[in-house]
Amino acid sequence: MASQRPVRWRPPPKCRAASVALPLSVFPLPATGGEDILIEPSGAVVTGLGNGDIVRLEPSGTTVLGNTGGRPLGIEAEADGTLLICDHDKGLLRLDPKSGHLSTVVDTVENARLRFCSNAVVCPDGTIYFTTSSESATWDDYQADVIRHAASGRLIRVSPRGDVTVLARGLAFANGLELAPDSSFLLVAETIAYRIRRFWLTGPDAGAWSDFVTGLPGFPDNISLSENGLLWVALPAPRMPLLDFLLPRAPALRTLVLTLPQALHPKPRRIVWVQAYDLDGRLVHNIKTTHRRLSFVTGAAERHGALWLSSARGDVLARIDLPAAHGLEP
Repeated sequence: MASQRPVRWRPPPKCRAASVALPLSVFPLPATGGEDILIEPSGAVVTGLGNGDIVRLEPSGTTVLGNTGGRPLGIEAEADGTLLICDHDKGLLRLDPKSGHLSTVVDTVENARLRFCSNAVVCPDGTIYFTTSSESATWDDYQADVIRHAASGRLIRVSPRGDVTVLARGLAFANGLELAPDSSFLLVAETIAYRIRRFWLTGPDAGAWSDFVTGLPGFPDNISLSENGLLWVALPAPRMPLLDFLLPRAPALRTLVLTLPQALHPKPRRIVWVQAYDLDGRLVHNIKTTHRRLSFVTGAAERHGALWLSSARGDVLARIDLPAAHGLEP
């Protein structure tokens, strides 16, 4: 595994906006670690747990659909109902939820084992795009990348024939990924750069990047697009003033932090936080609250006004209903 030295980086000014606190309901999971969340057309929700299980939560109960044998992260549905699973340990996988059959889509890239596969999307023509978060960190020590501001994430394409191409490198912990409704661009969350960027797939800017949202007030994780065209962004934690203070200064200061025991590293505040943006990058919803059973929200998805949340550190899923009485209907 490559290791990276801390680099100087000047954080962008933090965007500030009024927030609203809404009540939420929690639903227990059989184990901890629902890193991402997917809402199926039936309204059932699917998530992957720390023990490798992929589970479906329905009113009738929870069903285990399969087990990756690793650490599942992002989950994406394909047109035929199969599931693409980004697994930190195993690579990009495909799961048939009916049979439980698991197969490998990609486990090596450029003759090296695929590491930290994070999130994926599927185009109508069968092209798959996915992100890898880091070449220097693992799931258990990703905080080191945050402190170093190590940028080694990638954006990768898999053609319908199975050809694998790295489209971009050096991304600042590439994480959530979404496809525009017209397939003209991808939206990529760069967690440790506090931003979401567009990667253009068509038109005169094809292959180029442009800003979508910068200066986010927290660390963006998984993102998802609702049927009404809102991009939901999970913010596991707010930005830390001490980290923002240290990032543009001498890297030796952060090297010192890395030598401290893990228990002494800066800790994020416990919070439940999600935002939604329209496709012009304008903030529409800013929901922030606290709950004794939930914090560190890493996944958010909305369907028909029901907003579902998951947490890589929690043992519950949560639902927030978005009633018109709260002024939350776009």
